[in-house]
Amino acid sequence: MGYARILKDHNGKESGYRECDGEVAYMPKQQSYEKIFRRVKIDIDTMEVLNHDFIKDKQRVYRKGILLRGITPEGFHVYNAAYTGNHQVIYTPYGDAKVAHPASFEVLDEGIGKYGAEGYGRDEEFVYFFTYSTDTPYAVRIKGCKNPAAFSILSDGYTKDDVHVYYSQVIVKTADPQSFSVLSDGYAADDKHIFWRNKLLKANRQTFGVWGNGYACDDKQVFYQDRLLDVLPDSFQILEKEGCAEDDRHVFCCGNIIRIK
Repeated sequence: MGYARILKDHNGKESGYRECDGEVAYMPKQQSYEKIFRRVKIDIDTMEVLNHDFIKDKQRVYRKGILLRGITPEGFHVYNAAYTGNHQVIYTPYGDAKVAHPASFEVLDEGIGKYGAEGYGRDEEFVYFFTYSTDTPYAVRIKGCKNPAAFSILSDGYTKDDVHVYYSQVIVKTADPQSFSVLSDGYAADDKHIFWRNKLLKANRQTFGVWGNGYACDDKQVFYQDRLLDVLPDSFQILEKEGCAEDDRHVFCCGNIIRIK
């Protein structure tokens, strides 16, 4: 009996599949006592390792060593780190993405979040978002988006379409998508309003500026994220230590008073 080698995808990343003497099995490395071993029937000559969970040949597609019945290998590919599939079905790393129209599905980013697979996609009817930190295997539909073709990704967690602005898939009420722009530190603005994430701030749009470390101000007020601080802008300044600032009476850390002068 020969040595079992770990099969790798096109990018050289190890998959959960191993091959030995012409036989292939799904046998991923486990973090617990549980051991998975699923032998797959596959043509070695036309075999293609797609990523950790998916492998196919000219006739079949497998996910985690389980044959996907009724799914053709034609066009079955990795869209990005968050989505895999073809015109018949789309999967997330956790399971069926529940995309309504797989044939028109396209991804809108690289599918990589800060800690794992995460990203937006759309078909002819809906916009979808999947994150690694969900309890559900499918991609959620962005409520309120009626025109997927107009949907675009901004920055700092903001997205928009022709009617709404969204922060983390939640509609930012009163935000005008035509004049909306992302500032920094979670702050954003349209031609009349200032926002921190999905919260509307009662701030002067004309004099508002972001200072950094989560702090911002207009000509009369100082904010830490969505909180109004009891200080005046004239004596307020940012300190070098992250999250810290001061005025002539107080020292702040993350918007909280830590010392009275």
